[in-house]
Amino acid sequence: MSLEVEHIDSIDAVNRNQWNNIVEQSELGCVFHRYEWLRAVEAGTGREPRHVLVSKKGNPIAVLPNFVTELGPVDQLKSIEPGYGGPIAMANEERALELLLDGVADRCDGRVLFNQFRTYNQGYVRYHNALRERGYDVAVHSCRFTLDLSRGWDAILEDMHGERRRGIRRGRENEFEVVEEPLTAGVLSDFYDDYTKVMDRVEMDALPYSFLAELERLEDRITIFSLRVDGARRGMYLYVSDDEQSSVQHLYTAVTADHFEYHAPELLHEHAIKWAMDQGYETYDLRGSTPDFRNGVFSFKEYFGAQPIPLLLWERGRPAPALSALNLGRTLSRRFGSS
Repeated sequence: MSLEVEHIDSIDAVNRNQWNNIVEQSELGCVFHRYEWLRAVEAGTGREPRHVLVSKKGNPIAVLPNFVTELGPVDQLKSIEPGYGGPIAMANEERALELLLDGVADRCDGRVLFNQFRTYNQGYVRYHNALRERGYDVAVHSCRFTLDLSRGWDAILEDMHGERRRGIRRGRENEFEVVEEPLTAGVLSDFYDDYTKVMDRVEMDALPYSFLAELERLEDRITIFSLRVDGARRGMYLYVSDDEQSSVQHLYTAVTADHFEYHAPELLHEHAIKWAMDQGYETYDLRGSTPDFRNGVFSFKEYFGAQPIPLLLWERGRPAPALSALNLGRTLSRRFGSS
């Protein structure tokens, strides 16, 4: 049975239910593959979509979402950022993968000299040899941290570093409550103000407010918890529920240095972990960090007893030698960037 390939220049051009059915039926699908997330990225960041879709007898069976992102003076086709991507298929896996990779090659033109798959699920290792045969190199630039919620709160608390347990105890010395905030314009605006302060502190680029506002499209997948002490907000966390992978992910942080005295990180994580357990999720994800035990973010998340999991990234140059030049630039940046 022949399969057909389509180039999709806007998520609005596809059927939402058919697209999400692939995400839900494929083993590697996650919340970031969903129609609603891709719509938020497209509308909220202004990045150009260049998705690839494979159909069988007119019915979509495989997708590879991509966005054009800037990389210095040139561009790359990335699947995807913000979020994670990679090819997913619910049928005819081998042939569908070949066609998706052919399609992404066709979509790299003009200023687009690289393409990259930022994957969330380690199960993508099943495609390693197929990607290597296509000229892709694998790398680990970051990692995520997960807690196994089936172990229960007491076991998770016991495995935490003493500093995290003390933070929870000391935070509980105050009169506080953790509140689930509505996704209103006012709440999102307050969240964004503190989120940008956090990003400035860690010297990272903040996403535009327009993207945050678009997350309403994910409906019941987005949750914001705030810590309130003496009636005032003392920090907020934004979460996304990844039903496809049975995980609750801590997505964005609006806890500034002023909130540390209230032990906002510890109390917010405690509440969200217990909430995720009550909702029946299997894992709690503290999201990403540089894979370096000397890094402060790495240590902070590891102290919660979470296990670091490498995030596998495949990329190649278009043409292939371009990747060698990119990697040389990365090496020089790491070596001399601080000066």
